[in-house]
Amino acid sequence: MFSNTKKVALLLATGVLLSTSFGGTVALADTTSTDTNSDTTVSTATNSQNDSDNQVVKDTNTNSTANSNTSTSTASSTAASTNGSATVQSVQDIDLSAVKSAMLTELNSLRAQNGLNALASVDVLNTYAQTRTDSFTSSGVDDHAGWNSANMYPYYLDAEENIAQMPFTMLGTTDPTVIAQKITAEFYSENYDPQPNYGHRKNMLNPYINFVGIGVSVGSNGMVYFSQEMGNDAEAHSRYAASDLYSYYLTNENDYANVSQYNLVDSKRKSADYKARDGYVVADLRGGVTTKSTPVSVYDRYGQKTDLTLAENTSWASDIIAIMDNTFYYHVSNNGFVLADDVTPWASFLAGTVVTTTDNAMIYSDNGTATGTRVPTGTMWKTDRRSTNSNTGVKMYRIGTNAWLLKTDLTGA
Repeated sequence: MFSNTKKVALLLATGVLLSTSFGGTVALADTTSTDTNSDTTVSTATNSQNDSDNQVVKDTNTNSTANSNTSTSTASSTAASTNGSATVQSVQDIDLSAVKSAMLTELNSLRAQNGLNALASVDVLNTYAQTRTDSFTSSGVDDHAGWNSANMYPYYLDAEENIAQMPFTMLGTTDPTVIAQKITAEFYSENYDPQPNYGHRKNMLNPYINFVGIGVSVGSNGMVYFSQEMGNDAEAHSRYAASDLYSYYLTNENDYANVSQYNLVDSKRKSADYKARDGYVVADLRGGVTTKSTPVSVYDRYGQKTDLTLAENTSWASDIIAIMDNTFYYHVSNNGFVLADDVTPWASFLAGTVVTTTDNAMIYSDNGTATGTRVPTGTMWKTDRRSTNSNTGVKMYRIGTNAWLLKTDLTGA
């Protein structure tokens, strides 16, 4: 059926660009995960420049308000005892100007690690970014609501926005460098974003932008808000072919990251499976693969076939796509990979992601055929996976065992 073709923290990206085993035991090498189910105040969402794609999964402010009588002090400060006296770090002690400067440094460090030009900080974008985060202190981060690239003029061309909210308890420090590293790493890894397309990372590593503004604000509830506003003026925009700009924009449709590196994140991965070398690079993925109707051979990290196979019609976690000498593989275990052509890939949503039907939507089976059964207009369904129908090229969302809905029949997807 299918083919390869951002709670305490809330992440949203707008703008422009490769699992749990359900059929057997999976051992992934050197991976860590965040239990979002136990983190009841975490919410996150992502969208593209098309406002119809906007999705809000959970309102963090609602949760904070509900718990304000018992958790306000916890959310707004941390304390350390020194020689019997308490030294308290409060969210209000954060030097916002220093954090913004550190965020610019960290962003450009990330870009340098990937061979990209440094972004220039400009007053217009800084002012708009600060206006954005200041507004969040009363409204919360609401999936790019109110974002208008016209307010970024003259840097409104090829415009992008990354925004986030993170509680002081999660930051755990007032150190500007550490705060900058934590929010940049979260934008990069997207542990709290239900959309599995790495949109924040793609925005930060867009090779076709030149200017940035950064905003940071703190709320009375202990929440810290962040904004990155990025774009070009007319002169910078004119340097690039329209086809290149559009091609990069389209990569946002890919439910995997572009090939990239970031020392803060990569240093936590010790296995050679994640280390680039001549003829071997990797792209992050949050999802997995399902084998087809025959057993699938497993290969090592050098592309050599092993004696292992995966049973037919079983699903396996995958966290990276490995490109070995221009051949694509999915990582399914320590030193274990399967050929992309042998499996059906899919991406994972965070728990609780919901879609709503816009018509009497047909249910499709795992192999992409219509089942003849429909679900009513306006009904809401939890979805855990997304993949692409190889016959139609349309994205599909899983709502149950052997049950998928077309993206064109849904909203909130």
